[in-house]
Amino acid sequence: MIELHITDISKVVQQVLAPAFLLAGIGTFLTTMTQRLARIIDRAREVSFVTETPDETEDLAALRDMLAIRAKLIQRAILCCTSAAIIICGLIGVMFIDALLDYSLARIIVAVFAVAMATVMAGLMFFLREVYIATASLRSRHIRTGDPKVRNAV
Repeated sequence: MIELHITDISKVVQQVLAPAFLLAGIGTFLTTMTQRLARIIDRAREVSFVTETPDETEDLAALRDMLAIRAKLIQRAILCCTSAAIIICGLIGVMFIDALLDYSLARIIVAVFAVAMATVMAGLMFFLREVYIATASLRSRHIRTGDPKVRNAV
């Protein structure tokens, strides 16, 4: 059985703090993304209740499509960030196991951390794309001209 001293354990805990803070940041980001997803769903429900005239059919269909794309992008961002959080939890476990073993798991730790960062980056890119699409709707013809039928639906 491997004997650990309190100094060894405190060193591992110190090393694990950075990934733990990263988990806290990802958790905050996930909260923001779930709020955006809820807002997108609410807006899609509002649009579904709008009665369409022949002139509005194409515009409302485009709006529904845009909301569906935004929801899909946010869903992917949430998936990536949740996956990164799970990977980081595994990383913390591997770091503790590394302290118990006679041989180093440094290469595995580096690889797992790199995968976690790649998934966080992917989540951020999906989020950025969704924000771009959301703000692009502000530049649309209907909102610039102030068409009340479409503006109220948005």
